[in-house]
Amino acid sequence: MNIAVAGTGYVGLSLATLLSQHNHVMAVDIIPEKVDMVNRRESPIADAYIEDYLKHKNLSLTATLDGDSAYREAELIIIAAPTNYDDVTGHFDTRAVESILSQIQRVKSRALVVIKSTIPIGYTQKISERYPTLSILFAPEFLREGKA
Repeated sequence: MNIAVAGTGYVGLSLATLLSQHNHVMAVDIIPEKVDMVNRRESPIADAYIEDYLKHKNLSLTATLDGDSAYREAELIIIAAPTNYDDVTGHFDTRAVESILSQIQRVKSRALVVIKSTIPIGYTQKISERYPTLSILFAPEFLREGKA
């Protein structure tokens, strides 16, 4: 299966690393240094498990800055973009997730989209109405950093 993972932070890189053992995974990020590190099989985050997998496992994992190509070819897209909580407004910043969804819709991807980012209650329904051509699911992630 062709899988695109949007975001190479803790959640995204953990999923990309594990899924790439049996699937072709394109890890998409907007930070060139992180993309370069993943392609050199170096972890941009400190995690012993991820570092070990990148160095010693046979993975079908490629990192890219080209989200259009990755999303167009994917059968499954996992969004693991940051949604930082703003104490002042009392809301999660979902702009990164929405930017990725817009990009996925623009390239006319038929992939199933799974959001792993932390989002507010009711958000999936709201964005499903905004992006009716996309099949969007929310699957919360419960990982403890350093123990992927």
